[in-house]
Amino acid sequence: MQNRAIDVHCHFFNLSFAFAEVLEIGWRWIHGDYPYKSDERGLPKVFVIMPPELRELAHYVASYFAAATDSPEEHYAYEERCCQKSQWHLSEPLITVPLMMDIFFMFDHGETEAQKAVMLALPEILQRDGLNAMMITEDNADRFDELAQIIKAEFIPVYEKSISARNLTPTLFAKNITTISRELDLVIADFKAGHAAEGVRTMAKSCTQTSVQMTWGYRKHLLELQNLQRDNPGTVLPFLAVDPRRIGIEELVREQVVKGAFKGVKLYPPLGYLPTHPNLYPVYRLCIEHNIPVTVHTSTGGLLSLCDTIKTQSKKKNGEIVPVTFDKKTNKSAALFFSNPANWLEILENSEFSGLHLNFAHFGGEEHISTLANQQPGEPDDSENWTLQIIGLMERFKNVYADISYCPDNDMLNYIQNIVGRYKIVQERLMFGTDYIMVMKESSLGGNLDHYFNLYTDIYPEMLNVNPAAFLG
Repeated sequence: MQNRAIDVHCHFFNLSFAFAEVLEIGWRWIHGDYPYKSDERGLPKVFVIMPPELRELAHYVASYFAAATDSPEEHYAYEERCCQKSQWHLSEPLITVPLMMDIFFMFDHGETEAQKAVMLALPEILQRDGLNAMMITEDNADRFDELAQIIKAEFIPVYEKSISARNLTPTLFAKNITTISRELDLVIADFKAGHAAEGVRTMAKSCTQTSVQMTWGYRKHLLELQNLQRDNPGTVLPFLAVDPRRIGIEELVREQVVKGAFKGVKLYPPLGYLPTHPNLYPVYRLCIEHNIPVTVHTSTGGLLSLCDTIKTQSKKKNGEIVPVTFDKKTNKSAALFFSNPANWLEILENSEFSGLHLNFAHFGGEEHISTLANQQPGEPDDSENWTLQIIGLMERFKNVYADISYCPDNDMLNYIQNIVGRYKIVQERLMFGTDYIMVMKESSLGGNLDHYFNLYTDIYPEMLNVNPAAFLG
């Protein structure tokens, strides 16, 4: 075991972040302002029932983030303790790469691009008002309070059921209902103060001086990772969450990655976009110019868009922009449609971007890894196997990598050794990752992250430090 190791894929977000973003979506939704300004419907006088779309969102998010209830600082400290407690016996602190999350657009079906175009045609100061100023005033404060309590009431029982199903005792990953209720009330108060007139002005200035769509939870999470990196220089290397639908994302990358505290870019296509979205091309140019690494979610699991149909765009190598429609009636899932590594061929086969430092997170996922590892001699290759596709991209492009985050299978190390025996490039490009906090949902770990580290005690040393150091530049 080497004395220095890098977890190239972890997360330090929490339930409070997710709850704030659901509040933002709900508040904009009932104004006709999600995800962009549209028709000024105005608030209903009385909430009779929770809108079914918002209830679905609240339940989904509460369940998904149930294992993430503490602050980024506490989660970072916990991961470090577990690494030191494990069989790795490191003499130096673990280097962590926390990947930011952006969930705001998971209900965007893509039919509001017309409103977005109108907004971008406005003067900059009006853009900012439209992007960030869903203000809470004396006239609508009672309606916001009512909405917030309805959403909270949907969150609490789903959270309680989730931690019970996962046998998570009240620890770092599961708090009692009284504590969670109190923390959600603090989020509501914080959100309300931030969306008052003075709070909106502060929000518009705190992260960027340009017109960037800055939702409350996203902004707070961004600032938390900035502070964590500042307090732990050299051992915390955060990646900025980039969604091409967020207005001003190119400027945000310029300010927060090129000039700021963030080390790289995180993409999460199954929330409803392709890596060939036209708005990502300026981001890729910045990444090439400044040697910025990119990590992209590549497994059939994870957080998915809740839309049955999504209208989006794709830019081809020849510059042509074509419409793309995802429909659950004809496609199995958003993950299979948007996360397929083959979607990256349009980018990597473009000579301008062929040198992009790209990490295919999860190496295609446990199912694809195990299937490839267990392939019998003489058996024909499965061209649809994502792990094999990623290996093919590794062989073609010098800066393509993958990580084995969220791979808690007890046989995973044997699978990797088997694959390396057939594809030598994997030993040079595969990296270690945990996918902490999300991996703590796995009952096989018993609520102890050191168990995950122990699964990889005999991992190839290159995968702990040499490969991730090369990927990170």
